[in-house]
Amino acid sequence: MTQWIKRLLAILLVFAVLGVLGYYALYPAWQQWLTEREAARIEAITPQQLAETTPERLNAERMMRDLSWMAHPDREGRESGQPGALATRHWLIDHYQHIGLQPAGQQGYLQEYEVKEHIQFSGLFRQRQRQIEAISNAANVLGRLPGQQPDLPYIVITAHYDHLGVRNGDIFHGADDNASGVATMLELARYFQQNPTQHPLLFIALDSEEKGLQGAVALFQHQMLAAEQLAFNVNVDMLSRDTERKLFAVGTYQHPWLHPLLDQVQAESRVRLIRAHDRPWWRAGRTENWTQSSDHGVFHRHGVPFLYFGVADHPDYHSPRDTAERVDVEFYHAVSETVLSFILLLDQQLAADAG
Repeated sequence: MTQWIKRLLAILLVFAVLGVLGYYALYPAWQQWLTEREAARIEAITPQQLAETTPERLNAERMMRDLSWMAHPDREGRESGQPGALATRHWLIDHYQHIGLQPAGQQGYLQEYEVKEHIQFSGLFRQRQRQIEAISNAANVLGRLPGQQPDLPYIVITAHYDHLGVRNGDIFHGADDNASGVATMLELARYFQQNPTQHPLLFIALDSEEKGLQGAVALFQHQMLAAEQLAFNVNVDMLSRDTERKLFAVGTYQHPWLHPLLDQVQAESRVRLIRAHDRPWWRAGRTENWTQSSDHGVFHRHGVPFLYFGVADHPDYHSPRDTAERVDVEFYHAVSETVLSFILLLDQQLAADAG
């Protein structure tokens, strides 16, 4: 090896060592700076002026009855495959039939599935793995409304009905997570049955969200849905509690065209609609990214545009204290009306674009 090659390799080695040292010295400070900058951005975009009144299109009392039924101790926390989840599944079918939703599953309203134990990998640059436990006797519940233009692709409204079950003798009732989302989805179905959209609507109560989003995975893995059939996914997961009246809308980073729609929604909403928790680590530092945190993440991975509505974690999140008695009924109603306003505007926008 010639002398100049040796010198070049030595220089490259020095730069490599300095680069590694610099990375570990500067990376934490850089991440902290990004995190603080993202916190300031969220604070700056948090609405201060709210609408004085909320539209009164949905029945808050009926939503609370549905929520309370799902969160009742008799449902034993609705763990996927367990008796409480099975009872909820049949209860949902009864409601779908009474509302007038058309069956959209593989066996009537149901898409039954099982999951084998496996390792699930996620992340492109930051590879993560998660152990997915075996799941049996699971099922999604699917119903549809044809819309005024049935040939248009579906707008899909999703909410998971499973929760954590019973652990060490304690029932994890899951009132906010996610009886609230399912009860809102049912009330939206009632509204749209009487007030049809342009697009056909697909209402999916998903199972096994708490076990790795496996209900949403099964939709595509078992060819229940194909991405080209779908115009949009609206996912609702935890809607009923926030002391500062904050509701997060996750997905505008990926789909900036949603901003004008959300501006219109905010103008008639009594909740603080915040567009955040969807930016990557190299933009938002250590701020939590919820892009993959619930069932909308699976739709996103399949290229389906999405928006996720949900509140921030509260002290009763994933605890036995998440009960119906702790729901903020007025806030929950305002949130559900906000979701309805968005879907109405979304349907109009997408239909106009389809032209």
